[in-house]
Amino acid sequence: MSKASSTNTKNKTYFISDLHLDPSQPHLFKLFHDFVEKIREDAETLYILGDLFEFWIGDDIIDLPIGKPYLPIIKQLRSLSDKGVKLYFIQGNRDFLIGKKFMKRIGGTLLPDHQVIDLYGNKILIMHGDTLCTDDKGYQLMRKIFRLWIVQKIYLSMSPLKRSQKAGQVRNKTKQSTKQKSEMIMDVNQLAVEKSIKSGGVSFLIHGHTHRPAEHDILINNEVKKRIVLGDWGEEWSYLEWNAEDKYTLNF
Repeated sequence: MSKASSTNTKNKTYFISDLHLDPSQPHLFKLFHDFVEKIREDAETLYILGDLFEFWIGDDIIDLPIGKPYLPIIKQLRSLSDKGVKLYFIQGNRDFLIGKKFMKRIGGTLLPDHQVIDLYGNKILIMHGDTLCTDDKGYQLMRKIFRLWIVQKIYLSMSPLKRSQKAGQVRNKTKQSTKQKSEMIMDVNQLAVEKSIKSGGVSFLIHGHTHRPAEHDILINNEVKKRIVLGDWGEEWSYLEWNAEDKYTLNF
């Protein structure tokens, strides 16, 4: 395993997901600000595994009045990258329209839905996690439709106000639909988890989406693999901290 240099204070990697930042909930903006200040001095890398925002209607809003509430978040992330922190982002189901312009503004890198990384000697698969919920057939169909380029092109051709209204309507419908689904259907499918771990050839799987923070042991080919689930943000932070001595802590 890689060891931290005694003179290098930037020796930690952080993972967050499902913050659902929304101007209507200013306490979440304050939480994020405090989190950035907390990790500023020791963070080597920050991975954001989707749903940073409650919804994101397109990068073109950044410099428009409708995007003004999000500028503090962009500036805080930029302050990290300017300080040498590597930023990586995987789109979630609420912010899959985050693109190159947003990443350029924060000084980060957009990753594909599934990404294998090497972290202090560990081979790790990271993702948002919604693709693991294969029992929820309705959601998976909706996910495929929303990611069609033609659907996104039509949506982005609307005015920002119209897009915001549409996003609000989808969010409300999703909440109503979620109330009618069983907890089991909305959780990950075990076979999908095992398939992802096997195909990635990894020892760890890290994801969010389900809002069920926990660490799970999975026995595959007589070897114990780990699935670490990040939590959503409410009144407190939820994050995974992994240091260069190869010790990690899931905080929620």
